[in-house]
Amino acid sequence: MELDHNEALAIIAELQRWHDEARSLIDDAADKSKLSSNSIDHLKIRLTKLKDEIKDAAKHETLSRRKVPKTDLEQFFFGPAVRSTSANFRMRTDTSPRSEKWNQGLHEVEHELSYALHNIQGSLKTNS
Repeated sequence: MELDHNEALAIIAELQRWHDEARSLIDDAADKSKLSSNSIDHLKIRLTKLKDEIKDAAKHETLSRRKVPKTDLEQFFFGPAVRSTSANFRMRTDTSPRSEKWNQGLHEVEHELSYALHNIQGSLKTNS
């Protein structure tokens, strides 16, 4: 399969952005003693946005988020990545950042995205 490098980079950027946001949500909730009700509300809003974006991407499995024919890269990399991440994004959006479930749930998402990034980056290197 011939890889479109620009499309591959766009997929990597999207997956990396979600990965970085999951990591940021973990890090921003790390010091439980500094979590105010306002910061907790803000973290939950960010969590909801992340989850909604991933679920939305999983509906059509395309970068455009539209029902159009998938490219090879979307079919082999983006689609499986968003399907798997969406399916494993089991934590509820009302989970408290003070809860262990916060870290566990976000680590699952981060792991799924890391795996997907590793796969597409490896294929990109192989086809360079």
